[in-house]
Amino acid sequence: MRSWGNAPGYHVRRTIGYELFRGGFLIEPEAIVNRDNAPTRSIFGRGAELKLLSRAVTDVGRGHSRTIEVIGEPGIGKTRLLLELRRDTAASRMTVLTGRGGEPGREVPFSLFTEAVDDYLAGLAQADRARLLADPLLAPAFEHLACVAPGASPERAVCAEDVERRRLFNSVRELLTRIAGGHGLALLLDDVHWADPDSADLLGHLVRHPPAGPVLLAVAHRPKQAVARLAATLSSAARYGLLQVLHLGPLTPAAADELLEALTPAVGQAGRAALYRASGGNPFYLEVLADARRGGRPAEAEGPCPRLTAMLHAELTALRPQTLAAAQAAAVLGEPFDVCLVAEVAGLGTAEVFAAMDELACRDLVRQLGSSSRFVFRHPVVRHVTYRAIGAGGRIAAHTRAVEALRARGGSAVAMAPHVERTAGVGDTDATRVLADAAGDALDRDPAVAAQWLQTALRLLPDPPEFRLRRRELLLRLAEAHARGGQLVESEAALVRAIEMVDEDDRDTRTRLVVQRAGITRLLGRHVQTVSCVDDELSGGQPADSADAVALRLERTVNAALAGTGACRVEPEPVWAEQAVSAALRLGDRGLHVSALAAAALAEVVAGGFDAAAELVAQAGGRVDRLADVDVAVHLDGVVWLSWCEVHLGESTAAVRHLEHALVLARASGRSVDTTRLLVVLAAAQLDLGSVPASAEAAEAAVEAGIGLPGTELRTMTLYAHCRALAHRGDTSAAVEAGLAATRAAEPGRGLWWSLAWLALAEARLLHGDPQGAVTAVRAVVGDGGLAAVPPIARAEVAELVVRAELALGRPEAAWGWAERLDPAEPHRAGFAALARAQALTGSDPTAAALHGAQAESAFTAAGRRLLAGRARLVTASALLAAGKQAKAAAELFRAEQLLRECGAAALVERAVAEQRRLAKATQAPPEPRAGLATLTARERQVADLVTSGRTNRQIAQRLGVSDKTVEAHLARVFAKLGVGSRAAVASVVARSRTAVGLLSEGA
Repeated sequence: MRSWGNAPGYHVRRTIGYELFRGGFLIEPEAIVNRDNAPTRSIFGRGAELKLLSRAVTDVGRGHSRTIEVIGEPGIGKTRLLLELRRDTAASRMTVLTGRGGEPGREVPFSLFTEAVDDYLAGLAQADRARLLADPLLAPAFEHLACVAPGASPERAVCAEDVERRRLFNSVRELLTRIAGGHGLALLLDDVHWADPDSADLLGHLVRHPPAGPVLLAVAHRPKQAVARLAATLSSAARYGLLQVLHLGPLTPAAADELLEALTPAVGQAGRAALYRASGGNPFYLEVLADARRGGRPAEAEGPCPRLTAMLHAELTALRPQTLAAAQAAAVLGEPFDVCLVAEVAGLGTAEVFAAMDELACRDLVRQLGSSSRFVFRHPVVRHVTYRAIGAGGRIAAHTRAVEALRARGGSAVAMAPHVERTAGVGDTDATRVLADAAGDALDRDPAVAAQWLQTALRLLPDPPEFRLRRRELLLRLAEAHARGGQLVESEAALVRAIEMVDEDDRDTRTRLVVQRAGITRLLGRHVQTVSCVDDELSGGQPADSADAVALRLERTVNAALAGTGACRVEPEPVWAEQAVSAALRLGDRGLHVSALAAAALAEVVAGGFDAAAELVAQAGGRVDRLADVDVAVHLDGVVWLSWCEVHLGESTAAVRHLEHALVLARASGRSVDTTRLLVVLAAAQLDLGSVPASAEAAEAAVEAGIGLPGTELRTMTLYAHCRALAHRGDTSAAVEAGLAATRAAEPGRGLWWSLAWLALAEARLLHGDPQGAVTAVRAVVGDGGLAAVPPIARAEVAELVVRAELALGRPEAAWGWAERLDPAEPHRAGFAALARAQALTGSDPTAAALHGAQAESAFTAAGRRLLAGRARLVTASALLAAGKQAKAAAELFRAEQLLRECGAAALVERAVAEQRRLAKATQAPPEPRAGLATLTARERQVADLVTSGRTNRQIAQRLGVSDKTVEAHLARVFAKLGVGSRAAVASVVARSRTAVGLLSEGA
């Protein structure tokens, strides 16, 4: 250890705060730096603790003595907090002494103190050491005082019988007081749970009898491993107010999110949440996992990473052989583990295992579950490192004993499967049965584990022909497990193998497998291929009323729709959708009927048949609400199709309800692909409703859920949703990047999602201030075909977008040409048609433009599309301003700002505020204050006065007992009557009025 303070020629050892195992001792990686240029690192989630430490340093600087106890589990940040305290005390010109306990040092008396104090004394001149010698008894304990104590022995070891303990303790107390001098002393002791008995007794004495003068004593330890008598002393001292306790718990999700934002800014919210769950909020584990995530590397064979593995190996190597054997047997069994099973696997007696559990619990390597005989490791990482410490042969032997013990106890297939897959050999049909049964039980909870067990079962299954049917069944189950886990390519490969094993005359089985494969290839974005395969199967003359025949027709309908309208276009066959709806109804399968209606609606929406689609959606929506959860979980495809149609038909509220319910079921059953697709549609629905933050959250979750999923279309979908949400949230640079990535991902298929990706990029570029780039992106889809080349579901939005871009490029004639392409008589495009005309006419006929803007707002508001309504208000305000109606423009801008703030559309809010400022500056000759205020009603004057006092709309509404909307309406009228465009301007008018009244009173 090194001193950090006023010693001659001092330097500072900057401890980063991570424990490592090197050469048998727990140490810290260090960097020797000068105090003045020492780099700093942020510490997250410990604001209250840092304030308490700062107050303690201040108190010590005023001449007081303070004691602080920092407790928490390994990796929780105790050392990191002591580092911050070390910085603060050094900055206050205190002398800083540091000591650290270690298990090897438990045999050396007073080792916790001697290393800290001796290192400081070593840097002093002999005369200075003589000055500090308060009692000759100190010399045997502190090596560098021996040479100045007459007759003192240079022996380092100090035994209880060699000194009068109480006199020695008081002498150490006096020594610390002398070292403190006038500047103060900070004695920081880490890992006190490893303290030797003499150090523990001395520390207890110093806590009960603090040194006189400015001394700060800070101790950090793991409470579950603390020395018993020291723990009792510290607990008693805390009760009597002799020390302050800082109990460090896991980081809160918000603090962890802040830390991860600094460590891995590229990881989204959902990814950070996953890292938080995996770490349990432990900051050290969190940093290790984040580092692995940032590097994109898998866990090391010997543990998650070398530094963490080394730290945990240090704890394991200190165990007794029987205890280590019990810990390794527990690691083989998994969590939670039963003590009696540990005994059988480890080959130990029950009494030996109970003793081992006591030692492991004392060291906080394992923790008891309640009062049961079951335990868990402190953290999954601890179990992993313990397991990897066993040799390969030892692991196999231990798993074999585990299988025997569990089978004798009648253990479940899920309990035996992890051990069976590591011990069974080819031809073991019993093992195959166990693994298949376990996979069935685990499918909903963890499809990846189920797939792993099924693959092992297939490997163990014998080759003879009599096992052919069994192999096909296992392949089908493997395909399902792969599909749920997002391994679509592997799922299709298993299905292809299964199809090859179907007899030619077994048409029903073949149809069922073709349906499953069609669903997979659809998710992979291979729509043309899927349609071709389905057409081949339908040409075989399947019965129209079988469930598989209905599913085939649904795949034909949906894939034809998703193939798009470009070069990959597939001719739709409406008859297949009609037959599917009728057949599903006759079969009485309500879930299949909903899916058939939704598929038919999707085909109509993509083709522009909005009225027919609305009828189908109304039928499907009413039926899906009455489905049992088990039916919804089976037909999640239908929910995705239905909700997507609802979004494009202005029924986004219903879509959100359906999607949120389906998301719960998809996540519960481990369906990662369906979860991703549902999140994409949810992001679109939330954006359509004007909930930009909720849309961004869903889009980010979709991107995270889609990481690692195969197929270009799924990636295109997630990036499309992310691009749109980011653009409206104001992160336009990131939105453009996401849009470009979406177009690259969609390039191979060039289906419907390819068109949507380019249009999302166009929107992002326009909001980013690149109208020419927006036009270029639209042309990538339009080509020479004009608006007819755009998918019907996006035509209205695209035309309005191009109007904005052409106006920004200074081409009003071209803008009007695009505006004319939209028919305002079409109900599903009326809002966009009016909005496009309003923008195109603002420069030439602002009065007509304002009228169109009001019509657009009315249409969007009626459909619940608040974000678009806010944009319409901005356009209307611009038209009013161009028409010279400044008061009405100010009121409309205010209403637009309020609505857009509610939506969370930061970029549009900035635009509204900027327009208000420009309007305020442009307003010349404001009305006289008294005259303006005289036009207000009593309630409007109340609102104006409350605005002047700085209250928000919500606070005003609560004060007056009205709704927020009512306050907004009153304030809009105040703006109009006073001829102002902002709240600040209202306050200015009221203030000038009050000043005028005051002057009149004085004159009277």
